[in-house]
Amino acid sequence: MGEVFRRFLQTIRLEREAFVWMSFNDRATGDALVLVGITQLLMFAGIAGGLRSVFSIGAWDLLIALVLAGLVQWLLYSAIAWALVRYVVQGSGDYATYLRFTGFAYPTTLATLAVALVIKQGGLIPFVLGFVWFIAIIARGIEYESDLPRERAWLVAIGAFGGLLLVDAILGFSPILRP
Repeated sequence: MGEVFRRFLQTIRLEREAFVWMSFNDRATGDALVLVGITQLLMFAGIAGGLRSVFSIGAWDLLIALVLAGLVQWLLYSAIAWALVRYVVQGSGDYATYLRFTGFAYPTTLATLAVALVIKQGGLIPFVLGFVWFIAIIARGIEYESDLPRERAWLVAIGAFGGLLLVDAILGFSPILRP
């Protein structure tokens, strides 16, 4: 787990070495899945009011919904970003690599909870503000993996975020976006 934590720190600092490691290490996909799961558990603990209430009887449905929503968001965002790169801007890259750097970026979405607590409001505003760092990491990953210019990588990362919001709004996957 020490290697994963070290690579996560490199990822949030936008260091190229982390993206190179993710590109060549198949095991990083499982590590990314674990990071998404841990992030969702921490998000649940923050929403539920602390670790003591995490395992209360009435909270299991929210826990399951939040973890599943996180996994679906992870898969969807990765797929949307990959498809935009592949079919819209004619870049390259493997979907599995997109899963890896999206998963390693996912813990930064805890900023959503922090923003919601600071401004004392839930919904779309904290969700968007909380995803800024996440989008920056994804843009850096796209820039590395797909050899795209920085501007296009940012456009793809933002476009994938817009696509994720659209799918979340249509299907209602995210408990965070609900008023």
